[in-house]
Amino acid sequence: MLASLKSLRVVAVLATALGFSTLNVNASPITFSTYGIFTCGGCSGSGTNSVTFLGDNANALLITFTGLGSTSLNTPTGSSFGNFQTFVSGTGVINASGTFTLTVTQTVPIAGSDSFASTFSGTFSASNSGTGVVNFTTTSIAIGGITYSITNNPLNLVPPASNNGITTVQGQITTSSVPEPTTVSMLGLGLVGAAILRFRKA
Repeated sequence: MLASLKSLRVVAVLATALGFSTLNVNASPITFSTYGIFTCGGCSGSGTNSVTFLGDNANALLITFTGLGSTSLNTPTGSSFGNFQTFVSGTGVINASGTFTLTVTQTVPIAGSDSFASTFSGTFSASNSGTGVVNFTTTSIAIGGITYSITNNPLNLVPPASNNGITTVQGQITTSSVPEPTTVSMLGLGLVGAAILRFRKA
């Protein structure tokens, strides 16, 4: 009887440890970086992360995107995916439009990359006023079991007078598939059941 009780205690401790490990599986470490590319007609810098639109009065609008360097986080978590920034010079109104691609490159846990597609348009003036919007047509991508989602879409670009013209792309990062907890839980329940049967026979 004493040996059976000891066996039951050992199995219970093991099952508890397995339960805690099941809870911790959901905290998945990831490492990723981001970069952005503008494509537009009637602008300079198309195909890069910084484009310039010229107006009729020797005025100019510059839009840049600064992505993230290598970033390590535990999921699930919220994160910035990078920043847009607008600059205006000269006088008069400037119109801008085109497409923008935001690419996420993941190195941990599984290497890979995928992209968010969007369009952008806006009207800005040297008086530091104006409106612009980035509309992501792709708002969620998955790389190696990790899902990246944009949470502030459509994204309103602010003029230089507001927050130095900086607009942040906000996102959410989650683990899209975690099969192990179910397997571990079933193993723990099986061990507990076997211990109970052994205890009853004794």
